Amino acid sequence: LAPLCTIALLATPAHATPPPVGTSTATVQLTGWLHVDDLEMRDVDLVVSVNGAQSRVRVNNSGRFEVNLPGESAVTLRFEKPGHVAKEITVDTRNLQDGGFDGQRKRQVKMAVIMEQERYMGGLTFAGPVGRIGFEQGGGCVAVEHTRTTEPAKRRGVMEF
Repeated sequence: LAPLCTIALLATPAHATPPPVGTSTATVQLTGWLHVDDLEMRDVDLVVSVNGAQSRVRVNNSGRFEVNLPGESAVTLRFEKPGHVAKEITVDTRNLQDGGFDGQRKRQVKMAVIMEQERYMGGLTFAGPVGRIGFEQGGGCVAVEHTRTTEPAKRRGVMEF
């Protein structure tokens, strides 16, 4: 039987060194649901960066997306939609097989992301990733951290007079 885990805060600083590219065969199946007010997913852009290599992931009409992540990886998921503030989530798959999870080749993590409309953010954007997902060293349990820290949004275009 796999050990029972609880969600804990991930104590990894934002400037932590990304994990090295490993040879682990363990993977994480990340399943998520994206929510937007207009329920329109055709113009959602989800870019997944794994150890620096980028790819686009499809978000289906119900907002569901699925990403398989390799072990020993540094991953960034960036969600963009016109009229909404972009969000990033980082995933650190080090320690994926720690604890009693060493016999399991594929782990599963489920999550949800809610996109914020720009008009309700008062000219603010998120100051870095809004969430971090990792695995506890020694135990392998899922560790999650959330933040809603904001900063003034950068201007997008050149003003002409």
